[in-house]
Amino acid sequence: MIKKLLLVVAVLSLLIPAMACTTEAPSSEPIKIGCLLDTTGDLGPMGGRILNGARLAAEEINAEGGVLGKQVVLVEEDGKTDPGAGFDRVKKMVEIDGVEVITGPMITGASLLAIPYAKEHQIPLISPSATGIQLSHEDGTEWFFRTCLRDDAQGMVLGDIILEQGYTKLATIVLDNTYGKGLEDAVTDQLEKKGWSGEHVVSIHFDQSRKDYRSELQKIKDAGADVVVCVSYCDDGIIIFKQAMDLGLDEIAWMGCDGNYGSGLFKDAKAAEFMEKAFIGGTRTVGTGSQNEHFVSAYTERFGEAPEVYSDTMYDAVWAAAKAIQAAGTYDGEAIRVALTGLEFNGATGPIAFNEIGDRTAGAFEIWEVVEDPSTETGYKNAPIEVVTWSA
Repeated sequence: MIKKLLLVVAVLSLLIPAMACTTEAPSSEPIKIGCLLDTTGDLGPMGGRILNGARLAAEEINAEGGVLGKQVVLVEEDGKTDPGAGFDRVKKMVEIDGVEVITGPMITGASLLAIPYAKEHQIPLISPSATGIQLSHEDGTEWFFRTCLRDDAQGMVLGDIILEQGYTKLATIVLDNTYGKGLEDAVTDQLEKKGWSGEHVVSIHFDQSRKDYRSELQKIKDAGADVVVCVSYCDDGIIIFKQAMDLGLDEIAWMGCDGNYGSGLFKDAKAAEFMEKAFIGGTRTVGTGSQNEHFVSAYTERFGEAPEVYSDTMYDAVWAAAKAIQAAGTYDGEAIRVALTGLEFNGATGPIAFNEIGDRTAGAFEIWEVVEDPSTETGYKNAPIEVVTWSA
């Protein structure tokens, strides 16, 4: 009897360590891809639609078998259109959720804070929409990739429109942050480079928390501007356009950007009417080709509406993360970063490839306008005027 008992104990002593070993790293554990977007705050209407682009990509990746034989799970966080809040979410995903790659941040301010942290913790970031030029020059930029195009490229397109249309008195009203001031500088730099003989009559950097811009808009009117470049987000843009209408500034030409593209700007009828009447064009990163056609069709079927600005670049960012993990052969931040540097594929926004500092090497901009459309919920929509290709 004692011998039998000893035999059972010996067998159990062999089995227990083996069972413990199999529960430490189950083969079914998913691959986590961080997803940091601003789904509340001034960019909330845009951020929610961009998030749908990420979700569509994850669903397609999993339908094709996942990554490294495992399913992909998005770790979704809200940056609240606030640099500090966005950076806090980056730290949470790394230190608590254990992610090894993050698609985001969405804005330049949060990206500036996150890049040094990403370098220190060896976590690559892939932003779909942080367009600030200075991000390419930060210490640690080799850890920061983006599927959108930079503000200097967008500024070139806006500057060329001013030149082609023959405007001679430019006013700028832009967000008082790295995005607004950076894009303003890009436009004026392009005009100077091309030998523009006009005058930059007024430059306004506005605080988006004020919610009243009549005095700033009056300066534009008093300066006699014949064209206005506005760099805004959604809610602040609505206020600017309503108050500009009250001051009769719909009689001069306005130009927009990626930040004030989308149906969120049309939820106020007066703002929508102003944009339809005054805007001669805006810019945004856009896709072309068969992969873009697939994305638009799949997104529309899945979410019941057409994709808007940066939904496609977010879709490409999640695909880039998945392809880099697969190419690395391991779920490790440094290995993923190295794989991203050599990655090339056709995305919803065209050929995706990154240079040595993580910027896209080529892409396209859509020049857009606002038109009436009774079939939409608001009665207005963005419509393309022209697509302009760009390469580094």
